[in-house]
Amino acid sequence: MTDNHEIIKLQTLKWVKEIIVKYNICPFAKKELERKKIHCAVLDDTDLTALLEHVNVEFIRLDTNKEIATTLVVVPKLSGNFDAFLDLIDYANDLLEMQDYEGVYQLAHMHPKYRFDDTKMQDAANFTNRSPYPILHIIREDEMARVLRVFPNPEEIPERNIELLRKKGFAEINAELEACFNVEKK
Repeated sequence: MTDNHEIIKLQTLKWVKEIIVKYNICPFAKKELERKKIHCAVLDDTDLTALLEHVNVEFIRLDTNKEIATTLVVVPKLSGNFDAFLDLIDYANDLLEMQDYEGVYQLAHMHPKYRFDDTKMQDAANFTNRSPYPILHIIREDEMARVLRVFPNPEEIPERNIELLRKKGFAEINAELEACFNVEKK
């Protein structure tokens, strides 16, 4: 892993801790972060075929390593190209289906320029899916199902997140996201 990869990984995990866990955006992130069971893969590619090959490697890594609860595939070079990232999401979902991983894994996605269709860029609600870098999140479906069984009213999570972030406001949440870039190498 290069020094740059290590910094990107630290920034990404700081975002998980300082935003996702702090505001309980994802109900199972805290436990997995504390247990150090989140694998973070940083990819330098922009070529779609190469990126999909890496995503498949991460599917296989999850298959063979039960100690990893979830994987964040971080693609920094797609930060400025949201459309290319959307293509990656579509093809990664196709790959998941072609490799018979439906029901085993599911994909979530986050991007620095994420915006819900019905919102403005400055709407704090967008921070439910905004991250320091483009991220494909590979989630074990059995882990998610287990957590959601004990989480009260899981169907209300997205709306609760939007409401909470709007109360915090764009400026505050944006400053917290920007602060995730301030890390020191270990």
